[in-house]
Amino acid sequence: MNGIVFNFHDVVLLFIAGECGLLAILFLACRGINPRAHTLLAMFLIFNMLVAVDTLMYWGEAFRYWVFHLSPDLFFLFGFAYFLQGPALYFYVRLMTSRNFSFRRTHILHLLPAIAAQLYLYFAYHRHPEDIQGELVLSLKIFNFTSGYHDIFLTTQKSIVVAYGIACFFTISRGCDLFKRQRSKNRGTLLVWLYLLVGGFLLVWFWGLITHIFGIYRPSGASDMMGVTGNYMTVVLTNVLVFYSLLSSGVFGGLRQYMNAAQTEDPAPVDPRLEERVCAAMESGKLFLNPRLTVEEFAGHVNLPPRQVSSAIKRRYGCNFLEYVNSYRVEEAKIGLADPANRDESVLDIASKSGFNSKATFNRFFKKFAGVTPTEYRRRCLSGLLD
Repeated sequence: MNGIVFNFHDVVLLFIAGECGLLAILFLACRGINPRAHTLLAMFLIFNMLVAVDTLMYWGEAFRYWVFHLSPDLFFLFGFAYFLQGPALYFYVRLMTSRNFSFRRTHILHLLPAIAAQLYLYFAYHRHPEDIQGELVLSLKIFNFTSGYHDIFLTTQKSIVVAYGIACFFTISRGCDLFKRQRSKNRGTLLVWLYLLVGGFLLVWFWGLITHIFGIYRPSGASDMMGVTGNYMTVVLTNVLVFYSLLSSGVFGGLRQYMNAAQTEDPAPVDPRLEERVCAAMESGKLFLNPRLTVEEFAGHVNLPPRQVSSAIKRRYGCNFLEYVNSYRVEEAKIGLADPANRDESVLDIASKSGFNSKATFNRFFKKFAGVTPTEYRRRCLSGLLD
């Protein structure tokens, strides 16, 4: 990145820092029902902002002279940020994909690489007098002065974030108990957001690691161009994150509503006997045939608080009361549609007898639970295509 102060490549890094800072402010302002997760995501974005500023100070040739004149100690001041990106993103993903996750004392071990990095940077740079510091950063002699240890330091720095990115990716893939328990229309939005965030940064970090290794063994203009390309990839990623979070409301709208619904559930375990009690009342009494049945009315039949009824249904079936009742109604309608004796009855009449008071609601839930429309289901049953 050779050129005058604030050349085009410098502007790219400033743009990255500005967008990450803007996103961090937005997440802090819209913390929702899960403030710990949003705070961690904001911290992750702030660390990315500091990394962009640190990169600009060190690799912007004309810019680093201005920074050194301002204060030599500004160099490597944000060296810790590289090592805190991974833990911040990892714990954010854990909070978003696990209902029962809580921080433990052992998690402080994730801070050790950042502390070790500051100790190394002190001995490699900050403890030296100003004239030696000038040679180390203005002439980029820190690589030779440290007898190759700085290359090892940078390799470790870039490898750790890749390892955390991989851990985040597998955490999303294997630990999404929120998505398994919830049937929310916003869960797809949340999954896309997590995969976009983690997958995007993992790609950028992996590219940075490859660029660094290539630069060690094949230092050339090609490695410099790879580094610049990495910055452009980060710009594209941050813009995608900004537009996705704001335009699709995946973060500040739908995602927040999803987390509100997920986090407001009763976290206490439900007595299995209560679940059986709720199911027995619905099945034996066929209360679902009442088209105006509410959770409050149903709770009165089983002598339980409405919140406890909703919690029992959520725990056992992973859905809300409306979906639960309508699943019974759909099963009742399937019996009626498949019965040749009802051949002369209209689909709407059968829906009404099953407890539905709306054609649109009936069609929507029938297609959701049966996989086909009511008319198609009846046609297949009566023609012997379905059991």
